[in-house]
Amino acid sequence: MSGTRRDFIKKTCGLCASVAGIAILAPTLQGCSSLMRVQPALIEGKLSLPVSSFVEEAKVVIIQNKDLEYDIAVVKYLDKTYRSFEMRCTHQETSLVPTNSGFHCNMHGSSFSLTGKVNNKPATENLKEFKTFLDSGIIQVSI
Repeated sequence: MSGTRRDFIKKTCGLCASVAGIAILAPTLQGCSSLMRVQPALIEGKLSLPVSSFVEEAKVVIIQNKDLEYDIAVVKYLDKTYRSFEMRCTHQETSLVPTNSGFHCNMHGSSFSLTGKVNNKPATENLKEFKTFLDSGIIQVSI
């Protein structure tokens, strides 16, 4: 009889762990799945991406480049201006998870707004921002 009880406990604990894992990962996967990711070349300290990278209601496009340690989030605002932020938590230099509503650190729970400002501690410094400008339909990010 103890073998049956042991099997029941193993199965129940495994199921609970699976459900907890899914609950933890679901917001992360949901948050980043719809974001456009581009891989422009880094030329003379600048990354370029066309405005058309922002499809439909997208507010955030992620730049990935093998020469950079962290991705860069380019944010489009309602007034058609753009800002770019390093996707590195200012608390303990962990990569951030981008969403269309802000940036989240899975390590200790810090979060940042789409303007790069700290929403939740333990981070106390805002995100590093890069000079960003629009030139003839091309967004330029200076690194």
